[in-house]
Amino acid sequence: MVWERRAATGARIVLTVAGFVVAAVLGLKILILFLEPRATFFPVRSAGVTPADYGLPFEDLRFETSDGVRIHAWFIPAAAGSPPPSADPGSARRPLTLLAFHGNAESIEHTLPLARLVREAGFNLMAVEYRGYGRSDGMPSERGVYADGAAALQTLRARSDVAPNRIVLWGRSIGAAVAVDVAAGLAADEAVAGVILESPFTSAQDLLRDGGHWLLYGLSFFGTYRFDSAGKIGRIISPVLVVHGTADEIAPFTLGKSLYGMAPGGREFVAIEGGGHNDLWASHAAATWGGIRRFLATLE
Repeated sequence: MVWERRAATGARIVLTVAGFVVAAVLGLKILILFLEPRATFFPVRSAGVTPADYGLPFEDLRFETSDGVRIHAWFIPAAAGSPPPSADPGSARRPLTLLAFHGNAESIEHTLPLARLVREAGFNLMAVEYRGYGRSDGMPSERGVYADGAAALQTLRARSDVAPNRIVLWGRSIGAAVAVDVAAGLAADEAVAGVILESPFTSAQDLLRDGGHWLLYGLSFFGTYRFDSAGKIGRIISPVLVVHGTADEIAPFTLGKSLYGMAPGGREFVAIEGGGHNDLWASHAAATWGGIRRFLATLE
């Protein structure tokens, strides 16, 4: 009888402790799911700058995603009389169109210095800002920004002044994850002309681990966000260019190099010596644009 009472008491203790552990884990998971979008995304609202402030003609666009969110974008046409470097000047072929996905804590206004280079080189540019960013509606999430990217490509391909098979996806940082997701979801007959990944990373967990954010790395296993570009890039049919600074303090250079190695088809890698995560255009514009322009020339 004594043994049975002790066994019953022990069982109750074990069950009580187990119940507290389960409740704590569930509570932590619920808390993380609530905080996840707020800790991941840093939306930037519009400062009122437009391409016109840079002397660029543009079209202000609004389109709707598959889940009904209104997204804002700009379309900046190629400069007349400025054919791409490898194009036949007498050709009536429509130019390449770059579809740009900006980084975190940015908006499409951050693409304007780049837009000038793109236009002068003879390419169209469509810059998109995710839900919750700039002038777009909604609140960002991993699944949401992927939907924004897919809807942007669909909108761009519906334009009469754009060749549907001559679109290049260009994603920077978290935007690179969007570009990978969109490109990986395309069938062979839908493939884009190319994909440019600027300062990318393999996955959110790799980014946290290699960046030394051990607490966030541990907590990430309770969340839902993955940004698993490493698991998707193998499905991309289009040529891929990866551009990465060797001194990137946010998305380590090794992650960009690893992602490049996973691309299955035509691929190129441009290492920007001494480049960080946010200064490729401020301090290394010639090397960055030079590598990208050479890649674009191969797509002609």
